[in-house]
Amino acid sequence: MKMKFQIIGLIVLALVLIVLIILNIYKKPDEIKIGVILPLTGQNAKYGQYMKEGLEIARDEINTQHNGINSKQIKLIYEDDQALPQNAVNAVQKFITNSEIPIIFGPWASSSVLAIAPIVNNSKIPILAEAQSPKIRDAGDYIFRIQPDSRYYLKTLVPYVKENLKLKRIAILYVNNDYGTDLAKVFTEDFEKLGGKIISSEGFPQNAIDFRSVLIKIKSQNPDGIFIPAYVEAGYIMKQARELNIKTQFLGSAPMENPEIITIAGGASEGAIYPHHFDPDSPDPKVKKFEDEYRIRYGKQVEGYAALAYDGLYVIAYVIRSAGENRNAIKDSLYEVKNFPGVTGYTSFDDHGDVVKPIVIRMIKNGLFVTIWKEDIPIN
Repeated sequence: MKMKFQIIGLIVLALVLIVLIILNIYKKPDEIKIGVILPLTGQNAKYGQYMKEGLEIARDEINTQHNGINSKQIKLIYEDDQALPQNAVNAVQKFITNSEIPIIFGPWASSSVLAIAPIVNNSKIPILAEAQSPKIRDAGDYIFRIQPDSRYYLKTLVPYVKENLKLKRIAILYVNNDYGTDLAKVFTEDFEKLGGKIISSEGFPQNAIDFRSVLIKIKSQNPDGIFIPAYVEAGYIMKQARELNIKTQFLGSAPMENPEIITIAGGASEGAIYPHHFDPDSPDPKVKKFEDEYRIRYGKQVEGYAALAYDGLYVIAYVIRSAGENRNAIKDSLYEVKNFPGVTGYTSFDDHGDVVKPIVIRMIKNGLFVTIWKEDIPIN
C-alpha cells in the first residue's frame, strides 16, 4: 500500500512538473502596449501603411536587438481612423480606458490630432503625432509630434520657389481641412512677404477627384506655379491640369511623396517639387541600414513617413526606458528629449512638444522621388 501511494505521489508530481513546464513555455511574455492611430483604409491608407511599415521595423529591432524596453516586448495595437476626425475620437476612447497603454503614436491627419487633443489632455495620456498643422503647436501639454510644423517646411520651400525657381505668381488649391487651410495661409503670408503674389486660393473637399472647373479658372489666370497642399488629390489635380494644357510648375507638400500620386497623375507629376523631412541619400550609416531593411522587407524604395514613424518608436522606447510606463512621467520625459539621433536627423522637443528637423527639397523625376536641394542645419 505504501508503495502504491509513493507511485501515485510520483505520478502527481510528474504531472505538476509537466503542467508547470507547459505553462512556462506558453506563458505570455511581458509586454508594453503602444496604441497606434493611423489611416489604414480609405483614400489615405497608403500613408498609414508607410507609417505602419516603419513602426514594425523599429518594433522588431527594439524587441530583438535591444531586448525590448526594460526587458519587455513592444506590442503595437492599431486603430484605423481613415484620416477622419470622428474615427480618431472613437479610436482614442478605446486607448485611454486601457491602463496598459501608456502612450499613443499618431494620428497622422491634423484634423484627427486636433479632434482628440481635448480628450487626451483631459485623460492625461501623451500622444506622439505625425501631423503638420500649426494649430497643433498649441493643442495641449500632452500633444507631441515627430513631424515638423508645416511652417518649417514652408520656411524652406517658399524661398526656394521665389529665389531659386524665380516664380512670382502662384495659385493655391488646398484640401479643405486643418492641414490644407493652414498650409495655404502660411504659404500666402510667407510668399507675399518675399514680394510674390497669390493670384487665387481655393479649397476643395477631402477625397475629391474632379478639379476641372477650378483648373479652367486657374488656367485663365496664367500662374507661374500651382501650390497643392493635399493628399492623393494632388495626383488628380496634376493629371487634369495637364489634360487642360496647363503648363506650370507644380508645388506640393510632404504628402506629395506617395507612389499612388505618380500612378494617378502619370507623366503629369514629372517635375513636381515639394519639401520633405527625410533624405534617403544621406551618408549617415543609420539611414543606409534602415533603407536596406526596408527594401528587403517590403521590396520598394524607402519612404519618408515610414522613416519618421521608425524614429518615433525609437524615441518612445528611449523615454519609457528611463521614465517607466507612467503616462505623466512619459510626458515629462518627452520634453527633455534633446538631440536623439535617428534616420531623419536629430530629434528634440521644444516647450510646446514640437520637433524641428532638417528640411530638404525633393522632386518627382523619372517616376522616382529624389532630393534636389538641402542645407546643413545645426543640431538643436
